[in-house]
Amino acid sequence: MTQPLARTRRARAAVVLAVAALGLAACSSGDGGSAQPAATTALAARPSSPAKVIIETPRNGQTVRQARPEVRLELTGAKIVNQTTTRIQGNEGHIHLLVDGKLVTMNYGLRQRLPQLPPGQHVVQVEFVAADHAPFEPRVLSQAAFQVAP
Repeated sequence: MTQPLARTRRARAAVVLAVAALGLAACSSGDGGSAQPAATTALAARPSSPAKVIIETPRNGQTVRQARPEVRLELTGAKIVNQTTTRIQGNEGHIHLLVDGKLVTMNYGLRQRLPQLPPGQHVVQVEFVAADHAPFEPRVLSQAAFQVAP
C-alpha cells in the first residue's frame, strides 16, 4: 500500500472513531436522560431523520414484575443497519438504549432484555442514531418511566 493511501485510510478511521466517541458521549452524558442535545464540536451539520421510535413496552407508568424486563420498540420511517459508516443517511441507523441515564446497549433490533434492575422506578430512553453513532438533528428519542415490582 502506498504511503498517501495508508495515511488517507488512517485519517478516515480517526474521523470515524472521533464521531463515534462524540455520539457515545452525547448518549451517556449522565444528564439523567434529558432529551437536550449535547454540545458538539462536529464540523458538519447533522442530518435530520424521518424516523419515529416508540416504546411499546414497558409503557409509561407501567409496573413490571420482571427484574429484567424486555423493551419492545416500534420504528417507522427508517431501518436499522448494523454497519458503521460516515456516509450517513437519515433513514438508516441503530438504537442506543439507556436506563436511568446510562447507556446499556447499542441495539440492532427492536427487542432487548434490560439488565437486572432493583425494585423501584426506572426510566428507559431510546434514541435512533445515525450509522456513525451520533444523533440526528433533531434527535429521534422516546422514553418511558416504569416501576419494577419487588
